[in-house]
Amino acid sequence: MPTRARKGFYGFTIALLSILLLSGAFCLTLPNSAAAASDSLQITGDGVRNPLTLTLDQLEQMEQHQYVYSCINTWPTKKWYVGEGVKLIDLLKQAEMTDEATLLKFFSADGYTVSMTVKELFEDKRYCFPNFKAGSDADGHLPGDPAGKVEVEPIVGLLTVEGSDNPNYMNDLNSLLLMLGQRTVTEQTGNLFVKYLSKIEVLTTEPGKWDAPQANPDSGTVPPGTMVALSNIHSDDDKIHYTTDGSIPTMNSPVYNWIASRWWAARGDVLGTINHPLGPINEDTTIKAITIGPGKLNSDVVTFNYQVVDQSPAGSGLAIDLAIGMKEARVNGVPYTLDAEPFINTEAGRTLVPVRFVTEALGAEVGWDPETRRVNINHGEKEIILTIGSCEVQVNGEKQIIDCTPEIMPPGRTFVPLRFVSETLEAEVIYNPDNGQILITR
Repeated sequence: MPTRARKGFYGFTIALLSILLLSGAFCLTLPNSAAAASDSLQITGDGVRNPLTLTLDQLEQMEQHQYVYSCINTWPTKKWYVGEGVKLIDLLKQAEMTDEATLLKFFSADGYTVSMTVKELFEDKRYCFPNFKAGSDADGHLPGDPAGKVEVEPIVGLLTVEGSDNPNYMNDLNSLLLMLGQRTVTEQTGNLFVKYLSKIEVLTTEPGKWDAPQANPDSGTVPPGTMVALSNIHSDDDKIHYTTDGSIPTMNSPVYNWIASRWWAARGDVLGTINHPLGPINEDTTIKAITIGPGKLNSDVVTFNYQVVDQSPAGSGLAIDLAIGMKEARVNGVPYTLDAEPFINTEAGRTLVPVRFVTEALGAEVGWDPETRRVNINHGEKEIILTIGSCEVQVNGEKQIIDCTPEIMPPGRTFVPLRFVSETLEAEVIYNPDNGQILITR
């Protein structure tokens, strides 16, 4: 090949490779949503008579509706959404949804799925709450103001924006996007907004029922100052609502498990102050609770009755029984179940215990400062300040050094050195190394 031809060939090859490399780099810089965005929607299942697949062009030809949505996610934080698209009910009418339909499953192109009942989507009214951030711009565990609510309908959004109530910012990056309103100003709906929606399956199967909440301790006689923890199997997007006035709890009742279990490890610094036990109970109390969540029927309402009795035998004071590696505990003989068991820090040779359970059982109050990562324990005129990861503590303002630091352990619980805290609160600790039993008395 002549020299000039070879140079031309090489130049062409280099130019072609450069174009290919630039094209590849451009593709790599494209947002993932661009690759995942849906260009069609399939509606199927035994709950429709006319299964169909609609292209993006066909969806664009249908009547479009625009709504602003208030939204809380399970972290929880609050966000605005705006969407323009086709009403979900119009799509299901076109697919001829039957009267026997009970459940809808929504499938994303990236594998995410959400189930919701026909009742919660179309029989329960849904709203945008324009004042849902009142009192807290972001903290989703602080109830907003329900005044001025505007009814909105679920849509499949073709143009949407997340984190803004300005429609000028709408785009198609997350399309198709299932969008819906809140039934109450505290309802967490963020995980129900399905991005890249590609399929809706309409079913006639009877929805399951959420499991009823449990309480620790259970109903019965309890000592003054008892704290009651509520729980259910998932404790995620299934929310526990409760009352303490004897009334039947509903979605408008207080929420117990604001932070979903999927975030417990990430939110360990605030978990105990947001998903916190009820109490202290110092008089006879009735707690009623129910589990409400998407895709299933509400649980049965359960009732927990507590009779407050000073159960300490005359002259015997207070007795707290614990064991290393065991969640079972007793306070003056009353059984409790901890959500994290005591353990031994082998490096320091010290026993660490859940700070809230032990100190509150001793009659103290516990506070947590997430910014400084400090634990404040107050009992009468005594104040103890400990800092996560630090051997330096303060007792009534005087600095002391301990040989074992406080720690945060799964599921986001703060542990403190047993002997130091108990003895500073004027309690005696007896530890049996043979069986790991711990007895705290005062």
